[in-house]
Amino acid sequence: MRRLLVVICFVLVWFLQGNASRAATYKLEKTTSAAEGVSSAVGSSLQSEGYRILDDTGKVLCEIWTRKEIANLNKPAAAGAKYQGLHMGALVGVIKYPAEITDYRGQPIKAGTYTLRYAVIPQDGNHMGVSPILDFLLLIPAGEDNKDPDAEMAFNDVVALSRKATGTNHPANLLMSLPPDSLKEPTLEKDDMNHWVLKLKVPQKPSGELFLGIVVVGQYEG
Repeated sequence: MRRLLVVICFVLVWFLQGNASRAATYKLEKTTSAAEGVSSAVGSSLQSEGYRILDDTGKVLCEIWTRKEIANLNKPAAAGAKYQGLHMGALVGVIKYPAEITDYRGQPIKAGTYTLRYAVIPQDGNHMGVSPILDFLLLIPAGEDNKDPDAEMAFNDVVALSRKATGTNHPANLLMSLPPDSLKEPTLEKDDMNHWVLKLKVPQKPSGELFLGIVVVGQYEG
């Protein structure tokens, strides 16, 4: 009987903690501070203003800066990609975490600054079913990324750099959501999976705009 009560209490605590996590709210603010610790090539490619995401206590979850413009090579990264205007390895932006956090896989990511490079996960035996969306941003420690922001990279090369953020065989990653159809101003919205999605647009070169959706809060629950 005592063992049963212990199990019931454990489940109740887990349930309440899960509900509290899902009930958390976040808000978006602009920041005029510049990204630090990045290469000169990366730094000069970023917009002067960034965005800060805060929780309902006012604690900063992260800061993120996107590109001034991203090259459209008219070459989709892979079959099944939702972002036809991005190529494998394209730098999308930079993110800074003031404290340790977990990525979409639940892997711990140390406090620090990371570049965000686009990748499409392959549909092989190691990745099948990980996500209905194949588009991800892989985190790379800023000090390890001195490549051209518009460099086209092989999937394995992006992954190798991103593994330096986790120290494991898996890269650090943020899931991307379906691209918004249109957008006037950057927004932060919760979707039907309790993911908080940052939606914004970035100019493309030689012309056009790219609408982005980045899951900044949320984990794989499969």
